[in-house]
Amino acid sequence: MENTETKEKKKSGPRKFVWILPLIGLIALSLAVFTVSRRYTRQFLPGTEILGVDCGNRTVEQAVTELKNAAEAAHFVVGDSSGVEIFRSPMSAFLGEDILTAAAEDAFRAQRAAARWYDWMMEGERSYSSEPLADLTDEEIASILTDLRFGENGAVPPQDAYVEITDTGYTVVDAVPGNMFNVYVCARELGKVLRPVSDLTSGVPTVIIAGVDVGPSVTADSEEIQRVTAELDAYLRRRITIEFENGNSYTFTPEDIRAVSYVSVMGRMVVCRPDTALLRSFLDTVIEDYGTDGVFAKFLHANETRPYVYYRVGDRGWIMDRDGLTTDIASALNDRANGTFVPNYDRTWYWKDYYKGYRVGDTFIEISLDNQYMWCYKDGRVLVETPIVTGNLARRDDTRRGCFRIYGKVRDTILRGPTWNDHVEYWMPFDGGIGLHDSSWRDEYGEDIYMADGSHGCINTPLEAMKTIYENYNKGDIVIVY
Repeated sequence: MENTETKEKKKSGPRKFVWILPLIGLIALSLAVFTVSRRYTRQFLPGTEILGVDCGNRTVEQAVTELKNAAEAAHFVVGDSSGVEIFRSPMSAFLGEDILTAAAEDAFRAQRAAARWYDWMMEGERSYSSEPLADLTDEEIASILTDLRFGENGAVPPQDAYVEITDTGYTVVDAVPGNMFNVYVCARELGKVLRPVSDLTSGVPTVIIAGVDVGPSVTADSEEIQRVTAELDAYLRRRITIEFENGNSYTFTPEDIRAVSYVSVMGRMVVCRPDTALLRSFLDTVIEDYGTDGVFAKFLHANETRPYVYYRVGDRGWIMDRDGLTTDIASALNDRANGTFVPNYDRTWYWKDYYKGYRVGDTFIEISLDNQYMWCYKDGRVLVETPIVTGNLARRDDTRRGCFRIYGKVRDTILRGPTWNDHVEYWMPFDGGIGLHDSSWRDEYGEDIYMADGSHGCINTPLEAMKTIYENYNKGDIVIVY
């Protein structure tokens, strides 16, 4: 009997523990469910989307970070009516952290209010959308756009292309686009797109706004600039050529024409005209290099069959009508005309009617004050040529210009005056107390000595040259000073 009871007890022992394992499992599962459920009291449920962004299994703070990243990645683009992009910006410029935090907190509260402890195990629609910019005013949008567009660099107004006149011609300065735009028009139109935004992942299309871009009205290739440059070219690119009697020629460059002209551009008005003073000065330079340079003296010749002889610096020549040439070229420039010009040469009596009584033969003395040089002709050939020093310009002791005759010859004499008492070997007066003489006190002659250290009006001449002159010229011989 005892054995039977003992066996029954042994058989019932293991059965007592069979239910413990399921109980333990149930308790563990309950704890797990409780733990997970408790976690979702602080996190969004799986599959939660806020403004299109997956925020499941994230705290509010983590959800805000996700929303900020999505706002930074989503861009809106403003373009003009032709589709050209004016500027772009991330949505984060309008969706600040405070707005995104409010959206996340609103979604979390809404989810918690409707959630059951086991909802985390259930699939379902957990999308929370709103229009976080619905209350954004046009003025607020305009303020944000202004900061976006200009930033730290500030507003740069557009600048129209224009034609700049230079010393050598002109140059076209291209337009500056700037960064200005019609902020209020842009804000109004952009607001229509931004206020309904409820999904940051769907992208924001380009906002095409006509008339929003404030750019230059005149560009380098515009008709206005082309018309101005065409008018300038019509003046500056004239072909003006001078053909000189000596066979040389000179053609003006556009830079030359600019240098002798008044040129101005004021908007659409172009003014181009020659400046006769500048043109005459320029022609003097050209004539000196290409034409017959120097000052020419012309005198009646004693032989009536050869009425005029033209003498210049050591050679024969003529006097060019520079004023007439200036007038002709200025007229061509005013008419926008090309032309080849042959200067007229003045072959009239150089010393005017007053000096017609001085019939100059082939023996005379010629003195150029500008060149500080003297040529002495004997029977048509140069006997002596030499640098000289004439009257002191600084003291106003200028040597008088004109035609004169030698009226005396004296050897070894003293020239006396208010402030001088000088011995000379040769003295040949021709204009009152003014004459030719040697000057042993000088070592140098010519160039610009006469301007500050000239004579009292006489022609200071090196001794050897003066000796030859004294021995070959007589009373009555002509001295021409010019």
